[in-house]
Amino acid sequence: MYERNYGIIISVDDLDRAREFYRDTLMLGAPVVDSNHWVEFQLSNGLVLGVRQQPNACSQKGCNTMWVYYTANYSEIREQLLDAGFSPLKIAAPPVGLKAETFSDPEGNRFTLAQKPQ
Repeated sequence: MYERNYGIIISVDDLDRAREFYRDTLMLGAPVVDSNHWVEFQLSNGLVLGVRQQPNACSQKGCNTMWVYYTANYSEIREQLLDAGFSPLKIAAPPVGLKAETFSDPEGNRFTLAQKPQ
């Protein structure tokens, strides 16, 4: 069994597309829970990223989720995003000394990809 200390829940219309994006493009690996309405990824330090299917998730007020993904594989994942057609958003620069850029998932949920501090 894996440890759950805290987590993020992202709502999406297309769970299959989101599963593929988070598993393959962000390189989170195989989900620890995978059903037809919920996908869950175990991240570091007990963080759980849950993705739930919710029709019209972003149609009313837009997507409001924003999270930071610290990774030692920053350059590799950034290239994966660019190769898959995802461009960085034009958002204020990250703090000095932090290599980071903000992107959106296929449904508009924003996240900041950041180099994990040493």
